[in-house]
Amino acid sequence: MPKKKKKIRITVSDKHRKAMQWCLNNNITVGILPTTKGLKIEINDNGKTKKSPKIYDQEEAQRKCWELYLYFYDKHWEIK
Repeated sequence: MPKKKKKIRITVSDKHRKAMQWCLNNNITVGILPTTKGLKIEINDNGKTKKSPKIYDQEEAQRKCWELYLYFYDKHWEIK
């Protein structure tokens, strides 16, 4: 019998949603890329892409994506 996959539940606040919406409106996206060894994070900031050197598991990757959306929002929202 195959193992059941563990469901990952990450709590997302209104600030997370607001940060994500702000990033998307300003052409900043954060995504998860599958690799043969695990998952990597890709950031696209107005056409400039950068991939993480670190390999993540599913839960870490999701948490990192939300963390990055908050980082970009907190760093840039007053500038634009």
